[in-house]
Amino acid sequence: MIYLLLKAGHIVALMTWIGGMLAQVLLLRTMAPGPHQRHVLDAAVRWDRRLVAPAMMLAWACGLALASIGHWFSSPWLIAKLVLVVALSAVHGVVSGSVRRMAGGAPASSALSRHTGTGILAGVTAIVLLVVIKP
Repeated sequence: MIYLLLKAGHIVALMTWIGGMLAQVLLLRTMAPGPHQRHVLDAAVRWDRRLVAPAMMLAWACGLALASIGHWFSSPWLIAKLVLVVALSAVHGVVSGSVRRMAGGAPASSALSRHTGTGILAGVTAIVLLVVIKP
């Protein structure tokens, strides 16, 4: 039963984390910094700190617990997945930092906002394939 609860928690945390990152990327693509949009950007920063970042930490905690229960740490698929998850965690840091800077009045990076959503979806797709197929 613990395994199933951890798995459910992991999936819910992942949906919240990835959905939050994609929403932030959309925000970076569609908003220009300015005083009239400051309240939206400030709300996005609070949302990241209160929901998205904790969801990322919960996904990590549940995922590591699942890997421990399943004795998968020596599995090549899990090592590849962990590399991708570390990369997604770094992307989360970059995206949330960009939203914070934009809330402070700095312009968004066009290259970041243009390619990050695709990168997030590609990473998540690769992770799902690794977990389901376990090559």
